[in-house]
Amino acid sequence: MKKNTIPEDNLTNSIPEYPVRFWEIILIIMGAFGLLGSAVIGLGSKVIKNMFTPARAEAIAQSLFDYQIPGSAQGVVGVNFGAKKIAIISSQNNPPDITLFVSKAPIEQIKEEDSLNLDITLQEVYQGSFIVTSTKIENQELCGKSVPVSIQVGKHLLGEPSQPIDGIRYMAKITDNGVERKVNIITNGENAQEKAAKVFHSLECRFES
Repeated sequence: MKKNTIPEDNLTNSIPEYPVRFWEIILIIMGAFGLLGSAVIGLGSKVIKNMFTPARAEAIAQSLFDYQIPGSAQGVVGVNFGAKKIAIISSQNNPPDITLFVSKAPIEQIKEEDSLNLDITLQEVYQGSFIVTSTKIENQELCGKSVPVSIQVGKHLLGEPSQPIDGIRYMAKITDNGVERKVNIITNGENAQEKAAKVFHSLECRFES
């Protein structure tokens, strides 16, 4: 009985379909990752752009505190990262003579943060460096509670080319229902102490209903 045989040429030509399909799948996956990468980059650019939108920064600050800054003010940077919110507002003088940093975050989230502290980083970049020469602690009222307030006298440095300016810094925090709010006010120039005190005493917490 004669067996049916497949010519060698036909056998060779009947196999390559699988490698072709395999490479098509690889290309599709790579294309998908490429689209995902573009989406992530686009999303990142949008987040960064939103951070530096003055109106957004002001909206975040106003969701945490009522505040008053003498003269005109503008939002500098605003971050809304999950339950954590950060905003910096400054006077429109050049250089600004008042900068207000406010933040809110659950205490548990603060404990779990990495060693890179976003609060400190943003303060140093957008509030400038503050070289302390003397410090005193006073109990003052913030959002209806008596809290220790660190009042520091020193030199305010706004960027590399600038000369240090005499300044005042107020720092305080308040905890309520497992949430910590921080305040950091830096003022400089004429009547720095009066400006810092005025901004601090204007602060009122805004609690979500």
